[in-house]
Amino acid sequence: MKKILIIELRPGIGDLCMFLPRFHEIKQKFQNSHITLLTKTRTKAKEILKFDKNIDRIEFIDTGVKKKNIFFLFSLFKKGKFDLVFSYQYGPKYLKYIFLSKIFGSKVFYYGIFKRKESMMKRAIKSNEVWLGIKINNRSAKIFIKNQSQIKKNQIIIGLGASGDNKRWPTDYFNLLIDHFKNKNFEFILAGGPGEIKIIDHIKKYHSGIKFISLEKLSLEESLEIIKDAKFHFGNDSGFMHICAALGMTSYCFYGDTPSEDSFYNDKIIPVIPDNFERVYHGSRAMNLISVTKVIKTFEKYH
Repeated sequence: MKKILIIELRPGIGDLCMFLPRFHEIKQKFQNSHITLLTKTRTKAKEILKFDKNIDRIEFIDTGVKKKNIFFLFSLFKKGKFDLVFSYQYGPKYLKYIFLSKIFGSKVFYYGIFKRKESMMKRAIKSNEVWLGIKINNRSAKIFIKNQSQIKKNQIIIGLGASGDNKRWPTDYFNLLIDHFKNKNFEFILAGGPGEIKIIDHIKKYHSGIKFISLEKLSLEESLEIIKDAKFHFGNDSGFMHICAALGMTSYCFYGDTPSEDSFYNDKIIPVIPDNFERVYHGSRAMNLISVTKVIKTFEKYH
């Protein structure tokens, strides 16, 4: 049995979801293997991968407060005795992982020393094609969860979470979108955390006649149980959006200040960008330019 280490140290939930297909491809290539994932606590890998049999063990490079020291890494590589190491990282600061791999006799696959200006997802796909000797045509990601129904519920998730206000669709636009769907027999789930409480309260007050399901006080595991069979997601580019898409729901993602090409990895993500934009990047600051009409027209194009 081959022992494999996968290193993915980008910090977010969305980052973990975006790389899930690459992890699964490694397992498919080396079916008789034991796979350890080295990642960060903010990815919530323990919760998201709880039922994923492709990943046998999860190790965190940090405690949630600070990074673990070099002695942790040395021990991980020494005890792990990995045959293969796959590192989805750029740059000189990650050379220690390559160095440790070679010290302990692992065959290591990695991007290189210098970071290139390129699509994160396209680079990962191209790398797996070369490293594994495969051709990747499937654009999907999957989070495994217990008792997920094959029949979707008539539920819409309103994705309010964002890593900053510049990445957040205006609340009044969300209200207008809910107005459009409220008489179409949908149940609405408001997805946001403690940072979105004011927004959630505003939406509930504006739509006083609607009984919303709200997730801001729930854990990630509790939220997954509630949303697992929902039909659609409309919302900001966030970790929660990537979770929804990986659970199999069509996710309309509003790209106004994050790279719209990041949706490339999963065909369940339908990017919605402002009119007259071909692509959106970090710093575009165009969330308010994504009209409600554009969102509705994009939805009607696919449904």
